[in-house]
Amino acid sequence: MNSTLNKVLLGAVLVAFCGCGGTRTLMPPRIDLQSFRRIGLVEFSSNPKGQLQTLASQDFIQTVQASQPGVPVLELGGEDLVLKAIGRDKVDPEAIRAIGRKFDVDAVIIGNLEVTDVKPRLDVKQVFTSLGVQADVEAALTTKLMEVGSGATVWTRSARSKETVANVGFNKGDVYFGAKDPESAYGNLIQDLVHHVTQDFRPYWVEQ
Repeated sequence: MNSTLNKVLLGAVLVAFCGCGGTRTLMPPRIDLQSFRRIGLVEFSSNPKGQLQTLASQDFIQTVQASQPGVPVLELGGEDLVLKAIGRDKVDPEAIRAIGRKFDVDAVIIGNLEVTDVKPRLDVKQVFTSLGVQADVEAALTTKLMEVGSGATVWTRSARSKETVANVGFNKGDVYFGAKDPESAYGNLIQDLVHHVTQDFRPYWVEQ
């Protein structure tokens, strides 16, 4: 009797749970990068010296291609080199059109990693004589997808994050992010920023 009653109660709980849950539909990414034949990516710029911009650029590519496998991304190099190759001195609509012609891409992704606040976990007197210290870092990543035919921005997103990171150097007031293993030193900060700015490239669930 107890066994039968337990089965009935379990069945009722499952029915109630399923009834309240509704249905979920998996929606396609809001931005479909497959519509572009080939996308050029200019390595992200960054205000501090070091390896943050390279790490952010690579993590961005990996995340996008994991979300939309097969998207062809041509890595164009740093902003200065790309601008020199097309004979321009700044990124504007004409520069984007020129990049399209020079590198045979349909769209260009650019980004900027801005470190806005660094608080070293050391006494102020020690900061200027120490290398590889830990610091609380606040940073913002802004990315854009630009269509080469018109040079217009077709998508943009920004994200901000704050993390404690290792291997931060200070020299006469300048901040330097350098580490033998950047992924280990700065990975959490960069991954958090990239995860937020790439959400429009991932499929998402909708409750119905």
